[in-house]
Amino acid sequence: MAVAVPLYIWPTINAWQPLYNAISTSPNTTFNIIINPDSGPSDGASQPEIISAVTSLRSYSNVQLFGYVHIEYGKRKAATVQKDIKTYSTWKKTTKSDIHLDGIFVDEAPYELKQLGYMKDLHTYIHKTMPKSHQKVWTNPGIPIDAKFYDYADFVNAYENSYADWAAGGNKKIPGCLRQKSTVIIHDFPKNANGKLNADTKNIIAAGYNGTYITTSSGYEDFSASWGQYVKDVANLTKTTKVKTLPACKK
Repeated sequence: MAVAVPLYIWPTINAWQPLYNAISTSPNTTFNIIINPDSGPSDGASQPEIISAVTSLRSYSNVQLFGYVHIEYGKRKAATVQKDIKTYSTWKKTTKSDIHLDGIFVDEAPYELKQLGYMKDLHTYIHKTMPKSHQKVWTNPGIPIDAKFYDYADFVNAYENSYADWAAGGNKKIPGCLRQKSTVIIHDFPKNANGKLNADTKNIIAAGYNGTYITTSSGYEDFSASWGQYVKDVANLTKTTKVKTLPACKK
């Protein structure tokens, strides 16, 4: 299981150091990281802080980077979204830096089937515009959605909510047949509860999810006190936890 990271922190001095530390100490764990300069690319490719910090991330072989765009649940004009994606497509490797991306993270993705065409067109545009081998699509409706949407995504973040909601039944809402392509983001995890964190991480791995992020914080503006322990748990438990056999989705 991968560690999913909504990296919405500006890279001031040492701000990303907890991430670098975690990546380097867990070389067999994949980190899928969302790069978000300013609710999209903005002028991130010309910002020295972004260039330096992203280049540092690119030095690790166990990292995949996704450029953030938001689509307001299918209400944002396609041309505006395409402009953001076009900008990300210019993030490249040079002799002095490397900020190329592996794909696009689509936030505020729709959940109503009437918006399926919007997502299909967006998927097509990403594959048309992003360089080859850098065309992965990771969408974030934040709730379970119809399996048809999975046809236009490599990963779907099908859960983004509090731990209280997860424990109250949210952990049962994503169909087993979709979990291999599903990620989950859980915030407001109880503080100073390492035993509980270990147990819940093990259960998520066993349930067959593609990736997850668990934080004791309410937002994503810092690395919470549980960050180091969480990454260590993912690295260790992925080696020893048997994943349940998942059913195939009915056509």
